[in-house]
Amino acid sequence: MPNYSYICLNCDHTFDETHLMKDHDKPMKKPCPKCKKKKIEKNWSVQANAVAVDSTMSPTKVMGGAWKEVMDRIKTNGQVPKRFHERLDRSTDFRNGSVF
Repeated sequence: MPNYSYICLNCDHTFDETHLMKDHDKPMKKPCPKCKKKKIEKNWSVQANAVAVDSTMSPTKVMGGAWKEVMDRIKTNGQVPKRFHERLDRSTDFRNGSVF
């Protein structure tokens, strides 16, 4: 399961949580561990640069064949800044053995 980085909009505390990949676009339900407020959002400044890949798995195997659809949904929902969209597009072409 991947780790996701979050930031509290109330106190600027950053922390990580582990979620299933299928739950990546669901809102954070837990409060901030520091101030206990629920003003939480994903910390994309960290998220976009912190990618771990298991070289034995393909995106299609991990996502049950829906990798491209998930990447398209991430782009259209505005969850990732446009400057990273090209990387998401490249991640759908994993035939060369490299995800990024």
